[in-house]
Amino acid sequence: MSAPMLTVDELLTHMRGEGIRFTIMSEKDARAYLNQNNSYFKLTSYRANFTKCTSGANAGKYENLEFAHLVELARLDRLFQQAVLSLCLDVEHFLKVRLLTAIKEAPGEDGYDIVSDYVFGEVNQPFSQRARNAASRARPISSKLEGSRNDPYCGGLIRKHTDAMPVWAFIELVTFGDLLRFAEFAARRIGWSMPVDSGTLDRVRQVRNAAAHNNCFLTDLTPNLDAQTGKPHAKEPLPITRMLSEAGVSRQSARKKLSNRRFAQIVHLLYAFDRIVTGEDTRRARLRDLDELVNREMVLHRAYFRQNPLLTTSYDVFKRLVEILHRRG
Repeated sequence: MSAPMLTVDELLTHMRGEGIRFTIMSEKDARAYLNQNNSYFKLTSYRANFTKCTSGANAGKYENLEFAHLVELARLDRLFQQAVLSLCLDVEHFLKVRLLTAIKEAPGEDGYDIVSDYVFGEVNQPFSQRARNAASRARPISSKLEGSRNDPYCGGLIRKHTDAMPVWAFIELVTFGDLLRFAEFAARRIGWSMPVDSGTLDRVRQVRNAAAHNNCFLTDLTPNLDAQTGKPHAKEPLPITRMLSEAGVSRQSARKKLSNRRFAQIVHLLYAFDRIVTGEDTRRARLRDLDELVNREMVLHRAYFRQNPLLTTSYDVFKRLVEILHRRG
């Protein structure tokens, strides 16, 4: 049977029963916060970053967890979402720039055939393969074409190229996922070396989608290690572990942090940003945003989390990675 929807007062009672305290933020203020700013279920998802008492009268209840701690993590998460979304958009933009440059410089490419061959299959491919390509790759652009009449952003671009679609228009119409697939196709076709591996770019895509859909990043930063071996279930690529090593993060700490998929994806994003984004003004602006996040917003109530090694070490590693980006210019 489904649990009934609780009132705010009932939710506060439930939190007290879990050991959540209201000494920094009063229950009155907590009630107003839940009514005006955030949902209970989204806010309390940040509990996963805190431990529970294992013995004594408070066994099973959270230790050292204040309602204000959850509110602060929710505030930081919103700022974090904005920061990583900007990084993702920069990566997407400069990936397009570098891809276009490579295609323009490739002998024999006119910018049109490469799009047609990607969508419908190259003429030297078997018919069955070309049919599969057309079925999967043509669908997204077909939907764009059909909806172009009511599209105030891309409609004009689409209508201008209904007879033949050049690559410089095509990459502005496809999703990030389709852009990555097209980049892989182009790399094979013209012998272009992608600036980062496709696995890293796919992780950037996942971060981008999560941030754009207002998903939380800081709700659970717990390491996900094998219970028997104490090692991660999967190894991260050498460039990722090397970046952490260059940041002064120990191998043991890096292994723990990267075992958390959310944290690992953020490291992939920072690595991709460093390798792909070449615009000096863009890098300078984004590093300024990251500095504001790391050195001002994240330390505003740092005292809240002094007794939480999971959060303090996660902050320390993230700050070290930002410092690496600074050193690289």
